[in-house]
Amino acid sequence: MSFNSASKPVDVDALTRIPLPAVLADHGYGIQQTGPGRFQAESPDHSERLSVSCLPDGKWLYRDQNHPANKGNAINFLQAHGVNGFREAANALASYTQPEKSAAATALLNDLEHRHQDAGRDELRRFNAEIPLNRFVEAHGWTLDARESTRDWEKYRGPAGDSIVISPDRNLYFHQRDKDQDKGGVIQFTRAHVLNKGSLGEARKYLRDFSGDKSPEWKMQAQAHAARAGQRGADVVDLPRIEDRKAEWKDLVPLSPKSAHYLTAIRGLEPETLAAYGRSIRTDIHRTEKGGELHNVAFAHVAIDKDNRAVIAGWEKKGPGKEKTFNGVHGHRGIAVFKHKDFANADERGPDDAGFCQKVVLCESSIDALSKAQMDGRHPGDIYVSIGGTPSAAAEKSLSALIRKNEPREVVLAFDNDDAGRGFAIRMERYLASENQKFHMPMIHTRMEFPPKGFKDYNDMVKPRVPVQDRTRQGRAREAGIGMGD
Repeated sequence: MSFNSASKPVDVDALTRIPLPAVLADHGYGIQQTGPGRFQAESPDHSERLSVSCLPDGKWLYRDQNHPANKGNAINFLQAHGVNGFREAANALASYTQPEKSAAATALLNDLEHRHQDAGRDELRRFNAEIPLNRFVEAHGWTLDARESTRDWEKYRGPAGDSIVISPDRNLYFHQRDKDQDKGGVIQFTRAHVLNKGSLGEARKYLRDFSGDKSPEWKMQAQAHAARAGQRGADVVDLPRIEDRKAEWKDLVPLSPKSAHYLTAIRGLEPETLAAYGRSIRTDIHRTEKGGELHNVAFAHVAIDKDNRAVIAGWEKKGPGKEKTFNGVHGHRGIAVFKHKDFANADERGPDDAGFCQKVVLCESSIDALSKAQMDGRHPGDIYVSIGGTPSAAAEKSLSALIRKNEPREVVLAFDNDDAGRGFAIRMERYLASENQKFHMPMIHTRMEFPPKGFKDYNDMVKPRVPVQDRTRQGRAREAGIGMGD
């Protein structure tokens, strides 16, 4: 594409392919690569923080994180920073197409790439050096089998009943059930057992809360010896420090038409269900570099902070991706609590029943919890809870506080109809029994309830079956911006 003026035409297409980090660096910006084709740039006076991306077609764009109107390509950047007029900005960029400037720009990109790779390797080495694997797996619900452990190898059993063995000296593990690929260090364990086949980037982001300045005070005494002596828990570390994100949660918009469409049309939840439990549901909007919006459903997660208060620690994000459902977490996982809007309404429930909890129903995910509430009839006296996947120490602690506060008549363990779900149910049943003894509460009756044969989870029982001829139409709807699928 060329722009014609009274003199020489301007090749706009070529100018937008000039490496934008080189232009920013010449203007004094500090540049750091954050991923493939992605950079962060900060102005000399620290007033601007720019996100810079190279698109698949080779064009460069930037966006100011603090000032939404400040965005575009290299020409827009120069015009926004003192260069008057399109022709003047184009002339200023023309030198970057010359061999000497072009070579310098390429050298800068190569240097940033090498630094990024070195930083990534250093970070991975730091994770393996700073995070004791046995303490880390304990914090994520795995328990030591002292009878089958040795001086050199500690055996741990997971929530689903599978087992791994860990060498504390080498900080390595391997799986014991013919899973030859399931082995390695804390990074491999995080990807396989914490993030459920998560990417390396997701694992790095997650593990930053266990390393460096955020590192828990890991106790390095040999837990195997303490366990054999009957001392369980003294050396076990909970998940990272929980921060109150209530202000961030309030900044999210209420359930938008796009996110509501995802829950109703795709996941089969009724509007009455969303109205009954909407206090715990919002929309997390992700704005793309091309100016579009992706609407993800956000479910608030509650956890116990260092002052023993229940706070909003983060939220679970769900949305339809192009290939599969998008899943994400902002902040920390705890439990998502869905309490009916009439739970404490004396006019609806009666003065003697208002605020009284009849039962707490535990599910693996927020959408499963809402699906179960819908199937059960949305009773105001029942509280539905999502543990957010594999039960964590933060989830267990939060659940214990919730039960002690509400004292339900029973707790229903309504997990998925698979081996993992049944393993979670057994683990939570044992945990609640131990909590009853610890806090001398009246014994709470627990029972297990699973979806019938042919259904994996409770959402399978309510979501609509999509005919083959409608799948293409649904895919187009997803690509229109209903949910973040990367």
